[in-house]
Amino acid sequence: MRDPLCNISVRYKLVFTFLGVCFLAFGVGGYLVSRSARESLVREIRMRLSFQSQFYATALNTDLRALGSRARDFASDGYIRTRFWELIEVEECPDQAALKAALHWHLLENKLPLEPAFLNLALANASGETLLVADELDTDWTSQLPPQAFADTEWSSGLIEPGWAERPPSITLCTPLNNLAGDRRIGSLLVKIHCGVWIANSLGSIPSDVAMGGQGLALRLTDSAGQYLEIPPALMAQPVPSIDSLTVQSGLGLRVRAAGAAKKAALTPGRGVLSHEFPLSFNRWSLETSLETKEALRAVSGLQARFLLVGAVLTGVACLVMIFPIRYLVRPISELRDAAMHIRGGDFSARVPVESSDELGQLSHSFNKMAEAVEEHAERLATSAHSLAQRKDELSCERDRLNAVIRSMRDGLMVLDADGNPEIWNTAADPLRAVVQSGGYELSAHRDCQQANSYDQTAVRTAGRDPHPCLKCLFEPQAPPRSCLLDAGSLVLEVHSTRLTPDAHGRSGRVLLARDVTDRVHQDEREIHQERLSVLGEVAAVMAHELNNPLAAISMFAQMVASKLPEDSSLHEDISVIERNTETCNRTIRALLDYATGATPEVSPVDIHTTLREMANFLRAFCERKDTGLELLLEAEEPIVVGDEVQLRQVFVNLVLNALQAVDKGHVRVLTWLDETHLVVDVQDDGPGIPTDLADAVFRPFYTTKPRGSGTGLGLSTARRITEMQGGGLELVDDRPGHTTFRVRLLRGNP
Repeated sequence: MRDPLCNISVRYKLVFTFLGVCFLAFGVGGYLVSRSARESLVREIRMRLSFQSQFYATALNTDLRALGSRARDFASDGYIRTRFWELIEVEECPDQAALKAALHWHLLENKLPLEPAFLNLALANASGETLLVADELDTDWTSQLPPQAFADTEWSSGLIEPGWAERPPSITLCTPLNNLAGDRRIGSLLVKIHCGVWIANSLGSIPSDVAMGGQGLALRLTDSAGQYLEIPPALMAQPVPSIDSLTVQSGLGLRVRAAGAAKKAALTPGRGVLSHEFPLSFNRWSLETSLETKEALRAVSGLQARFLLVGAVLTGVACLVMIFPIRYLVRPISELRDAAMHIRGGDFSARVPVESSDELGQLSHSFNKMAEAVEEHAERLATSAHSLAQRKDELSCERDRLNAVIRSMRDGLMVLDADGNPEIWNTAADPLRAVVQSGGYELSAHRDCQQANSYDQTAVRTAGRDPHPCLKCLFEPQAPPRSCLLDAGSLVLEVHSTRLTPDAHGRSGRVLLARDVTDRVHQDEREIHQERLSVLGEVAAVMAHELNNPLAAISMFAQMVASKLPEDSSLHEDISVIERNTETCNRTIRALLDYATGATPEVSPVDIHTTLREMANFLRAFCERKDTGLELLLEAEEPIVVGDEVQLRQVFVNLVLNALQAVDKGHVRVLTWLDETHLVVDVQDDGPGIPTDLADAVFRPFYTTKPRGSGTGLGLSTARRITEMQGGGLELVDDRPGHTTFRVRLLRGNP
């Protein structure tokens, strides 16, 4: 295990160790002792605080019950019950105002002064409407009561904030008021209680030897809605102010606080406050008694400081004791370290003085012997290094000469080790090196190769281990020199492979020489393609001439059959199709001859919708035979374009026929729409689609994906050439399965 203080000097480690022991023994130990005493004191304070909270809560609850009993006594007064019954039942009594005034005087003069805690009295009927208030200067408090206050049972409100700043907070008690017979509730007696008088009277009844008091003690009275009153310390001091005093009558500065986070934060023990909460059974309120921790624990606050002071004094004494080990233990170790640093820097003459015969003296003597041996070996190594430097310069010159020769080569040169990894290569060999390092998966034989045909490309790519067989063939250790023409991505490389002389272990590498023959191969292929096109042109001209005679005969006999048919015969439409397609073949052959001679198409306004309908009628039999649907969605408002009608018909026949051949009992849709300058025709089918890597190849002449004998590969290339000659274009806009779409763009024209 590594020393975590490895970068600190031993002298400091010794000092810090002694200081740490002293600190742990006296500082931490003293802290734990004082903490134990503190926790014991906290438990005692919590028990006393719980008792005090219960005592205060009992006093407040008892006094509040007494106030409730006094309110029931007022509600049982026969005079009040009789007069209030007359007031609410005899509505047409002529003395009702006098009756109300007498009842008001009775409440104000005979009842309200009997209880100092009562601020006001009011009478309300059974529906909750206030009919009479003793103190008419304070009437708003009755309108704030909820409907449940006027039920058949007694009800107590929460803390009520006064409407005026000089009035104290209050509580409202609602007591049912029954008739003289006691069998019917005729209303409610509403009593407004002075919170200051109630609290002062309750706390004043507590004996002085029981009250806890003291600085930091606080009481908080919380109602069922979470509102609270903070009782001032003046009420908890002994003696408690009289309820007739100006301090109590003014409300003691009590203010109703809304429930919220401020209350919770102030009474959290983690914030220096000890607290205990006790419920009031009369109205489901609670009294919370809290005491500041700092004030409660003042007796043990200096205990920790005294322990730390003793620890500090003992630590100073330990520092004085540490002088001896630092002088006779740490200094010799420092001298050994300095001598080792000199040897590390190359000064092998460094030695350390031997001043004792203990373990440190023996270590110093061994160090000096080691330094003498190191100095001797260093001299030998210096001689050997000088000789090696001379040989290195010679090898460097030879290497530079060889690198200059390799870099000057226009062909790629690469030397491989016995494992097939490139060791030496020039800039021209970068394409070949990239192919070799990738495993040769981009390689393929440019011409047919038996070994390459036996290669299972899918299996190797899945396994991801075996290299391409072309690389195996070129890297075979015992193979004779070989030459291959390989396709590496877009390049065609002529590669020559030769075996190197085996090394001392019998392992040999290979030398690869690669030449880029891409341009030469492409030129050869273009010449072959041009020669094939030239021959095809001559053959097409002969075939066009030979086909004219059969087409002329077909046209003539079709006209003869049409002249002999009755006018209402259904065969006239079929004869018309034969004549139109015969004319199309004639014009196509003529266009083929014109193309060979450089003639231009016959340009005129063409109705594309009519052309597409004729095309659909022409392919009707083919659709019925394959059970394939052909749908025309001709939505272009102006279907007139400028072009050669016969050539355009040829374009659409080729596109739709390709789509019909691609689907199997599917659908082909032809749509037309307009853009700014062109009329657009989309040919869509729900066939298998076209692979993305073949999207451009399908437009090349003689390229076809159909089986041999089913197509020539000239349909799409001819269709694109025709549309481009007439100012438009043909493109593949969607190659997904089920969404294959070819788009034809034609110049718009006026009808």
